[in-house]
Amino acid sequence: MIRIRTKIMIFVTVLVLLVNVVTFYLYHSSQQTIDQYHDSFERFIILNQISKQTNEVYESINAYVIEKSPRYLDDYHRLRDQLVVEKEKLIGKVENNDNYPTVTNYYNMIESFLEECEQTIEAFQKEDLNQYSFHLNEAAKVSRFIQETTLSLLNSELTSYRAFYHAMEQKNLYLQAMGISLFVTTIFLSLLTALWFSRGITRPISLLSSSARKISKGDFSGEDVEVRTNDEMKLLAGTFNRMRRNIRELIKEIKDQSELDRLLKEMELKSLQSQINPHFLFNTLNTISRMAYLEGSEKTSDLISSVSALLRYNLGNLDKPTTLREEVGIVKEYFFIQQTRFGDRVTFKTDIDDTCLDIEIPILTLQPIVENAFIHGIESYESDAEIRLGVYEENGRVMIEVHDNGVGMEKDVKERLLQKEDDGKPELRSQGHSTGIGMKNVVKRLELFYKNKSEIQIESAVNQGTMIRIAIPCTAEKRGDDQYVAYYGS
Repeated sequence: MIRIRTKIMIFVTVLVLLVNVVTFYLYHSSQQTIDQYHDSFERFIILNQISKQTNEVYESINAYVIEKSPRYLDDYHRLRDQLVVEKEKLIGKVENNDNYPTVTNYYNMIESFLEECEQTIEAFQKEDLNQYSFHLNEAAKVSRFIQETTLSLLNSELTSYRAFYHAMEQKNLYLQAMGISLFVTTIFLSLLTALWFSRGITRPISLLSSSARKISKGDFSGEDVEVRTNDEMKLLAGTFNRMRRNIRELIKEIKDQSELDRLLKEMELKSLQSQINPHFLFNTLNTISRMAYLEGSEKTSDLISSVSALLRYNLGNLDKPTTLREEVGIVKEYFFIQQTRFGDRVTFKTDIDDTCLDIEIPILTLQPIVENAFIHGIESYESDAEIRLGVYEENGRVMIEVHDNGVGMEKDVKERLLQKEDDGKPELRSQGHSTGIGMKNVVKRLELFYKNKSEIQIESAVNQGTMIRIAIPCTAEKRGDDQYVAYYGS
């Protein structure tokens, strides 16, 4: 909080600045008047110099023609250069909106005069009597025109000067009145400044106090406290805002950790993994598969190999992510087992873009979706049942689609599956020959794994089948093994 002494010092500084601003304004106005007077006087001098130098240039070139002395030629060049310099001042100093045509013509006459002088020198040096006499006479005519135009411009300047002098007198009276008015205004503005300055301190304190009361009650929501002043209050508000955001992020991380723990407990394969010896089961299945192959039952051998692969994957390390390629491979094994079981009643089709299969994905993502499509969608069909799996890239994202032509689902069921918050209702679970992992579990794990950058859509209607589409960013941020274990448990 700013001390009272500091506030008083700022108030006095502002008051002094206001007084200095008033003084500077009066000085600036006076300086403008002097500058205008100087500009007007300078225009008189420029016009007078042009008139004088035009005569001198003509006299020097005439003397050179008569006397043929190089001294007069040097004088001509020196005086011509001076005239050129004064001529260029016409555009920036003398020309304005009122005399633009006259000054432009005046400028062109000086150009013509200088050109005639140059041609006179050139013809004289070539001893062409007719030509240099002609150009010398033309230079004399143009010189007279220049003198006449100079007088016209001087008369115009004198007329403008009289108006300027009258305006200058009026401006002096105006500045006197302005000085008194500004004195009163300065006092009024100083009072407003004091009020504004004090409000700049009390308002941020009030906002911070209100936000602090909300936090003390456990409410960490609300917009950041905005302080527009660039002082300690802004630093305090910025620190307060960062503290509240950090607390919100910490609470969210705690909730995410709790949710992941709940989801992992929901994965019933953990209990299965703790009750049986996977290596014994795998070795037994591999032995049966080899015996079936040796006895000529190749289809039975393939079926046992698929069951073994499926169990090995399901009972494997659930702490680390896998690749989409491995997920697709295990789904194909599941397809083979179910097709062997149900024969022509069900058809499985795949359309896989192999370039999309190296992206990381949470383990046991596709198999539960395909199981749900089979059990809840087409298992009751006696014929013409179909499930399709597609993987392709679109707009920088990997798209995974699972279609079935089954019984579909009601709108409220679809909304419950996609609902982020737990509604308290039990989720539909696959029973018997499934992983036992619910659809909402898969949805939540995808959101947490990809940090809410994934997207899941369900298109379904009763008796019209179901399509589940998962969009995964191709450049999704990959988790390190340690961080993934921290999320998924050990």
